[in-house]
Amino acid sequence: MKYTKILTENLKTLRHTLTGLSLDEFVVSTIDTLMLIEREEYLQKAQADKANGYYSRMFRSLQRHSLLVNVPRTRNGGFAPTTIELIKINQEYVNELCLSLYKKGMTSRDVSDIAEEMFGEQVSHTKVSELADVFNQFRIAWENTPLERNYLVIYMDVLYITVKRGMSYSKEAVFVAYGVKENTTRELLALEINPTESAHAWGDVLSTIKSRGVQDVELIVADGLKGLEEEVHKHFPQATFQKCVVHKMRNVLNTIRSKEKQEAAIDLKHVFANFTEESSIDKAMKKLDTFIDKWSKRYPKLSTKFEGIEYYFSYINYRSEARRLIYTTNGIEGMNRVIRKATKNKLSFENPERLLDYVFMTIKDFEERKWKYPVHLFKLLKKKT
Repeated sequence: MKYTKILTENLKTLRHTLTGLSLDEFVVSTIDTLMLIEREEYLQKAQADKANGYYSRMFRSLQRHSLLVNVPRTRNGGFAPTTIELIKINQEYVNELCLSLYKKGMTSRDVSDIAEEMFGEQVSHTKVSELADVFNQFRIAWENTPLERNYLVIYMDVLYITVKRGMSYSKEAVFVAYGVKENTTRELLALEINPTESAHAWGDVLSTIKSRGVQDVELIVADGLKGLEEEVHKHFPQATFQKCVVHKMRNVLNTIRSKEKQEAAIDLKHVFANFTEESSIDKAMKKLDTFIDKWSKRYPKLSTKFEGIEYYFSYINYRSEARRLIYTTNGIEGMNRVIRKATKNKLSFENPERLLDYVFMTIKDFEERKWKYPVHLFKLLKKKT
């Protein structure tokens, strides 16, 4: 701390007096001066030792040049300038920069190239990956942290990201679940990876969430994956299950010819637009019957797309002000977009664990920036009586 203060003071002094020097010369002059100050102070205490000239040492400047620094020495070799140690701290900043760039989406090789260009530091892509182990430590600590007992909503969704498993690369399903707590703030609850999405895999995710202390959930919102309702009721039998309306609309419209898609989309939006106090499940079902009657004449198998439709109308059981928060998985889409953006520049990840570490840090950064504050509308998430 003492020499940090000296460094700061001398930087200010030299910057004003040595205006004719280049930045590199200024840095060298500052370092040389500080080391001389250090040696003089050392010799005042070590009476038996004497100054013994200098030796030269090369290092890279921020301008990417090789600079020659004159390091003062003493006769018996007992003097070691603290300033050199301060210079070594630069490596810590390089490491932090590498982690930051890696976290922002650059590949380990890109980070290595930038570090060498900026600082002249030989940071291999393997070293960058090793530095990223700190992400793993954070994730493992989070996985072992108990969750709260009660949640108002749990949103669940899957993203597909390329990862290396063994000697081959493929897109695998990254399972993400976040919860809305009783104070209406949000947090990540689950992050897992499987080769494909399945109801059984989601059952494992829900089992993990329970094992971390979650006992009661008012509502679970997810896509229309077949069999998912059984897993939800198995692990949280008291929870209401809402299947994502947007997923259902896309699924239905995929069966409609392009020239008729716009008209069908307008009709389908009307079926699911149930956001007033006057809306009811009975009225929604009548709108659906009208839609099927109209379009099944041209698409006879259309009615099969609406099996289990009750799970797409669960949101109508809640107060009208809260329905737009829960009738789709859009609440998780903002976070998913950030994850996709962060991972798109990485052609693949070295292994599934590295992928999870990276996505975890991306999510935690998103939480800090976007999910700091409660969403009070979730307090309205009470079923109509």
